[in-house]
Amino acid sequence: MQIDLTLADDAIAHLRLSAAALTISLGPDLVYTLDRSGRVIGVFADGRNLRRGLDGRVLARWRDDTGVRRREWLGAEESEGVLRRMGEDLTRVMAANPPPALASTLTSALAFDYAADIARFHQVYRPVSILPPDQYQALVMQATEGCSFNTCTFCALYRDRAFRIKQPDEFAKHIAAVQAFFGAGISMRRSIFLADANALIVPQARLLPLFDCLAAAFAFMPAELAGREQAQWLRAHPAGMSGVFAFVDGLSAERKSEQDFAELRERGLRRVYIGLESGHEPLLEWLRKPCSAADMIEAVVRMKEAGLQVGVIVMVGVGGQRFSAGHIADTAAALNSMPLTGDDIIYFSPFQPDPDSPYEDLAAAADIVPPTPEFTRKQERAMRASITLPPPLAGPKRVPYNLADFVY
Repeated sequence: MQIDLTLADDAIAHLRLSAAALTISLGPDLVYTLDRSGRVIGVFADGRNLRRGLDGRVLARWRDDTGVRRREWLGAEESEGVLRRMGEDLTRVMAANPPPALASTLTSALAFDYAADIARFHQVYRPVSILPPDQYQALVMQATEGCSFNTCTFCALYRDRAFRIKQPDEFAKHIAAVQAFFGAGISMRRSIFLADANALIVPQARLLPLFDCLAAAFAFMPAELAGREQAQWLRAHPAGMSGVFAFVDGLSAERKSEQDFAELRERGLRRVYIGLESGHEPLLEWLRKPCSAADMIEAVVRMKEAGLQVGVIVMVGVGGQRFSAGHIADTAAALNSMPLTGDDIIYFSPFQPDPDSPYEDLAAAADIVPPTPEFTRKQERAMRASITLPPPLAGPKRVPYNLADFVY
């Protein structure tokens, strides 16, 4: 449904209600996006894109006068100001007597209790630390919590929790709690991300029942559909999911056979994301990655043979100048040896030191200078130029992955 309303001050409000969301445009510089439960997800205001997370934090992104991308987390007062301004604007829209279908979502939005919603979010989830860019709108299901290794020197995302695997009955309750939390807003989430850091490390005999819990709660789009057929299926199944997506590390993937991955594909697994980080073994060892580049290449081969899509993450700039030449050459060689196709993705993630990780201290001790943005961009260009895989659409997409953009 799409309609224009004339407000009391003669301004025009453009409203569009889809199966996923309600979009309200009050001019070229003010747009609100809400899910079907009335929860605001994003705002474009005064030249800035504001993305609100379920934990209440708001990330602002914009380009400055020189065209450089900028971002900052809003303070609590400014975040509250965004909600107050939205309430005033939605009240103006409601006064223009929108049709009942639109009025219902607007009424929910005006009555939405954000403090209670944040509290419920923290009851349902442990922190959702990171997702791949194409899964930022996924429905996260935490079959595991934490990371089974927690040894990588550059990462502190999961240091605040011990690794554990949920039993099927506990996971089924978690699924129900997630569904209740999102309510009608679940329609904006069309894929499931199996969390946390490396959920596929779960032994197959324990993992299959967890996938069965998901299958009992959701319909999954058949894996053989493509292109227009996928879009048709999703329209015909408004509560259906495109599939299950998950991270894996090389050591965890090494423990699963091609048959194991094929069984998971039959149960809805569609794409697996593996943090190659680098193909340069000395750098991987220095970063204390729990596996070698050869392990990860072999894992990708098995996953592709099982019919899965793969996302390979490369960390650009890590290790600085000391490892740069080997990082460029060996990473490109590792990628070129993988049987990646047009269904797969290579992510280039600019390295950003985590202040809670040991990386910066180790780098200082080794006289490794933190990478500058220009150094990182130059290294990425060199890697991309050394990749001999076919370009999209026949070969994998090459896309940026900036962790600073993540909001859930």
